[in-house]
Amino acid sequence: MGLTFGQLAETPVGPLSIMAGDNGLQGVAFKLLNEFKMSLPHTDQVPSLVGMDTIGTLLVEMNAYLFGLQRDFSVLIDWDVMDGFQREVLSLAIEIPYGQVSTYGAIARALGKPGAARAVGSALGRNPMPIVIPCHRVIGGDFDLHGFIGGERVKTFLLTLEGHKIIDNHVVQ
Repeated sequence: MGLTFGQLAETPVGPLSIMAGDNGLQGVAFKLLNEFKMSLPHTDQVPSLVGMDTIGTLLVEMNAYLFGLQRDFSVLIDWDVMDGFQREVLSLAIEIPYGQVSTYGAIARALGKPGAARAVGSALGRNPMPIVIPCHRVIGGDFDLHGFIGGERVKTFLLTLEGHKIIDNHVVQ
């Protein structure tokens, strides 16, 4: 299966690189495209035509989202790039509506594993498709941000974009 790549070099959250294949979106990274490709174990030289459609759609939708013009993404996600617990966690994270937040503990409880909040945080920290799978909408039970793959500045930007007030890395309810 081939892969297709795209990039938004300048966004309010810095550069974003995107990777898609025949089964949909496989990755979003807060890196320039060359750096992103170098971080991968391999990149196929034959592009995916389906991936090209996914990349084209996501480039438009991501730009619109980052400027407050769109709330949701329509691209197909390739869930096969994840397995087990991470897929379970991210399948719940993608259901958190725009403008709302959940907590690591709430997701752990929803999975029937009430003591697994740290494991939920670890799974979210390895989210291969941040923003599209909105792990930025997951915060601590104390309403603190508690990190994000793109950094706390980016998490603050995304939550503020979605209507939240953030003071000292804390979501004000």
